[in-house]
Amino acid sequence: MAGQKPPAPKGRGGIFSKTRAEPKPAPAAQAPSGPSASGPTTPGLTEQQAKEFHEQFKVTFTAFTGLAALAHLLVIAANPWF
Repeated sequence: MAGQKPPAPKGRGGIFSKTRAEPKPAPAAQAPSGPSASGPTTPGLTEQQAKEFHEQFKVTFTAFTGLAALAHLLVIAANPWF
């Protein structure tokens, strides 16, 4: 009988139950691959993933800025304030 869990108490259970649920196991941490721009022990993107993300970010940011500039020019053309 040693090493066995006692039977769970019978009752309503739920969030107001006085019995505590067993904690979930923590997810396995990703081992850092070495120092990077985000810090020596911070698990995150690899160098290649960071470069790919940065390239896509530059394209998206340029498109957003261009559309915003175009929208501002159209508003100024339709309703100039000077």
